[in-house]
Amino acid sequence: MKKLHILLFILFTTFTISNGQFIKFGGGLGVTTGFPFHDMSWNYNKSGHFDVFLKSVFDLSLPVQLSPSITFFIPHTTKVGDLFGSSTYTVSTIMFDFNGHYVFNSLDRFEFYGLAGIDILVAWKKEVYKTNGTEPVTHTTREHDNGLGLNVGAGTYMKITEQIDLFAEAKYVIYGKDKLFFSHYNQFMFNTGVLINLKWLTKNENPGK
Repeated sequence: MKKLHILLFILFTTFTISNGQFIKFGGGLGVTTGFPFHDMSWNYNKSGHFDVFLKSVFDLSLPVQLSPSITFFIPHTTKVGDLFGSSTYTVSTIMFDFNGHYVFNSLDRFEFYGLAGIDILVAWKKEVYKTNGTEPVTHTTREHDNGLGLNVGAGTYMKITEQIDLFAEAKYVIYGKDKLFFSHYNQFMFNTGVLINLKWLTKNENPGK
């Protein structure tokens, strides 16, 4: 299933590149409410709450834009121990998003847009267990999980210079994991970052056009 999700993301991204004009690219940092791995609420099953991401924007036909992105959660690590040994748990996550933007207005320095799209979440948990004996024994186990969700939200661009935009974006991700559009994987995310205006670069590479 994880491979199918990634394949869908690649197909969507290929469609975007072939049907839109590549106008912005960049990245930034974000914060999220997170999720419990495998829907289990133990502390060592919690995901990270901070992320880094890369984002691109394509003009399809104004006011519609398409925006694929990839997000890496900062892994959450927990150590649990007793008299016999200790386990270190690490939950790691990658998100692939393919969103559509509807630009409500396009002013000189500000743009505001609503967004909706598809989210593909890939998560895995690693446990490293080490005994406390005179001859310690260490072993590692791994578990995987994934989800397919819907993004709903809004964002804004603010032009700082002809080359650079600041942007902020808030979205809620809804997963249909066990029940229709209800899962403990549902989460709120807020991202902010910098985008390079590729229209400006193209214009300066071809000043006569």
